[in-house]
Amino acid sequence: MTSDQYCNNLTSVKNICKTTQFPDLCYKSLVPKIGSNANPQLIYKQSAELALSEISKASLDFAANGPLEQLIQKKLPNNRLALSALESCRTFLSLASYNVNNTLSSSTGVTRDDIRTWLSAANADLETCKYGFADLAEDVRNVVVDRLKNSTEFTINSLAIITEIDKCERSKMDANKN
Repeated sequence: MTSDQYCNNLTSVKNICKTTQFPDLCYKSLVPKIGSNANPQLIYKQSAELALSEISKASLDFAANGPLEQLIQKKLPNNRLALSALESCRTFLSLASYNVNNTLSSSTGVTRDDIRTWLSAANADLETCKYGFADLAEDVRNVVVDRLKNSTEFTINSLAIITEIDKCERSKMDANKN
């Protein structure tokens, strides 16, 4: 397949979503927003905006006096480890949001490597949040993992999409060298 054919395949939401870890989620969430064909950059932008939106939703669950704090107070009253993990998650969710938001920046000088770094950092932030609950009651831990599921999956998909776009650009550059 030539670089042009490879890159043209990335205008199909279905094709670009096939490269992600969660292709069904990718496809079902993007097509209603942008249709079945779009510029790969738009596909990425919409994917990252969905990740950011899901992180914002999760942040509400982790907020002070929010659903997770209420659950912890009910199941593990005054458990310092659980409350500390919850507070840490607030910070990690804020960092994840900041990192994904950076990828949507139109600042000059932002490279795809920067975008991949920020998305990887956002995913690490979400995973670190989950790890804070590793030694706590399984039912609480499961709720935390469930509340972060969409944020994590959309972030991972966004990383895969930008990686595919980068592969396309690199293959074009390599073809032009020859």
